[in-house]
Amino acid sequence: MHPDLSPHLHTDECNDITLEFMNCNVEHKFSRFFGRCDKVYDRMVHCFHLERKAKQLHNNENAIKRQDFVRQKILEEMRQDRERVL
Repeated sequence: MHPDLSPHLHTDECNDITLEFMNCNVEHKFSRFFGRCDKVYDRMVHCFHLERKAKQLHNNENAIKRQDFVRQKILEEMRQDRERVL
């Protein structure tokens, strides 16, 4: 099962492959059931996989930055609390 095929969700490269897959399905209404469009479909799924991996790496980097920011804030608050006690 592939993700949503909306163009705004994918890169231009994947959109081109998706368009090629959709055209293959339209042009070959019956032979698509016998594997006519399988190679294009495999390329499309592979492209989506690469997009998903790139998003995952980007999100992981952002998460690490957010976690570092939160840690810094917590440490600052702990230092301020210690100074108030002393």
